[in-house]
Amino acid sequence: MRNSTDHPNAADAADPSARFAAEAARFREVLATGRSAVFLRLFDFLVARSGDERAPKEVEVALAIFGKDGARDALQDSAVRVYMHRLRKRLDDFYAGRAGPRLEILKGEYRLVLIPLDDAPEPETGWAWRPTPRVRAVGLWLGVFAAILLLNGAAWFLLARSAAQPPPASATDSGALWRPMRGDPPPLIVVGDAYVLAETDNQRDIRRLVLDPAIQSRDALGAYLRTHPTAFLRYYDLDLHYAPIGTAMAAWTIIPIVRDLHPGSPEEPQLRSSSRLTTQDLEADDIVYVGQLANLGLLAPPLARASGFRLEPDARTLRDVSTGTGYALDVGAGRDEPSRLDYGYIASFAGPSGHHVVLIAGLGDLGVQRMATLVKDRAVMDRLVASAGPSFEALYEVRAMGGAVLDTRQVALRPLHTAMMWDDRSLEGKPPG
Repeated sequence: MRNSTDHPNAADAADPSARFAAEAARFREVLATGRSAVFLRLFDFLVARSGDERAPKEVEVALAIFGKDGARDALQDSAVRVYMHRLRKRLDDFYAGRAGPRLEILKGEYRLVLIPLDDAPEPETGWAWRPTPRVRAVGLWLGVFAAILLLNGAAWFLLARSAAQPPPASATDSGALWRPMRGDPPPLIVVGDAYVLAETDNQRDIRRLVLDPAIQSRDALGAYLRTHPTAFLRYYDLDLHYAPIGTAMAAWTIIPIVRDLHPGSPEEPQLRSSSRLTTQDLEADDIVYVGQLANLGLLAPPLARASGFRLEPDARTLRDVSTGTGYALDVGAGRDEPSRLDYGYIASFAGPSGHHVVLIAGLGDLGVQRMATLVKDRAVMDRLVASAGPSFEALYEVRAMGGAVLDTRQVALRPLHTAMMWDDRSLEGKPPG
């Protein structure tokens, strides 16, 4: 039996209130499939306030969506505007190619209206109806995420500015590691990011944000919930990914190297987060991955087939499959002197369609950043390729005290077993995210 809001009768069609309610119900049903607590609560708030004489102010939205504790951070970091922009985008995607009335959030204010014509030039000038006030629907509170948005926004802004710098007029051979990437177009720089979950005890308040190495995408969350039904009311999708600031700084270091591979080229190096990497990217582009080993995304399955290491489920230990030796991340928490031990990883191999892939990675940020510096040393990279061949993996121990790197020591170098690396299963399914 269909819900009556899907196909309003003639009386309802003449009633603007019924049309608004029907459209709101249709869109909310689709929005709910994403299990994003923030978007549902924001949409419910806009529906409830759509009949008011004045549009709600940003501070009112922040208080209603993020609560008293989270509102101040949300305002400082423009979180309301970020999520409002993304909700507008979801509305646009929902109505793409559809004729008839549509819901829109008016530009310049936080008001949800029903636009009767699909081709209305601008919501501000078209006829719009506001319904009478409705009871606010119950949603989830989101307490803490503004800092993640701020760090990621700043990092991607810096990376974009770096990529926009003009390339040099000429460049010398950059060495054996980079030589397979001298063709056009420039390599795609993939920045490792992680999928963020929200955990709640009461379906109202977010207790903490969770980075679970075993759940790296929305699809993976769905699969986890199917096998762990008791977690259905505990874990929620925030539609949020997190790139560590150390990863972003390492990518900043790599951009000039990639740019110099194509001197004078009008094309600039492109940046892509690992959560948005597609099989088409793998088949069409040279790839330079920069990030933690836990955030490889689509690159993880083929690497697992070829590598002599295995990343443990906690993503803090890399284990040698043949010897059983474990190489564990130690951040030095709780010590008077913040000494740290990390492991960096460099790999080079051919992609599925003859393009080339270079991985500049680590267990933690220290390892990633140190490897980004090390790959600039042509002599060291030439020795790696000469010793292990064009398809290899190298592991380095990195020790630091405070912010200073004390020692970098190679602990493993060997060829990769690439014969079955790009088995068809490596490229099955959708990209994570």
